[in-house]
Amino acid sequence: MAEKGSKNWVRGLSDAVNLATTVAAAVAIGYFAGRWLDGKFDTEPWLTVAGFMLGVATGMKAMWEKSFPIKKSIKETKEKTSERDKE
Repeated sequence: MAEKGSKNWVRGLSDAVNLATTVAAAVAIGYFAGRWLDGKFDTEPWLTVAGFMLGVATGMKAMWEKSFPIKKSIKETKEKTSERDKE
């Protein structure tokens, strides 16, 4: 019993670090891609802002999917049930 509880915090920490790096990477990639495009098309600061907002939206989507994975499991259950019914 003690082993199971001691491994839970490791899993939680792993998930938290994974989510934090995913969000940070999405925002950074969006920002720097927008900044690069601004330099290429001379549209400063609009593409930087758009890239940043796109990165934030992508990070929020990743957080949402990690926080509420039930839709995916419901979909998988329906697919498995329909496959069994076909057999």
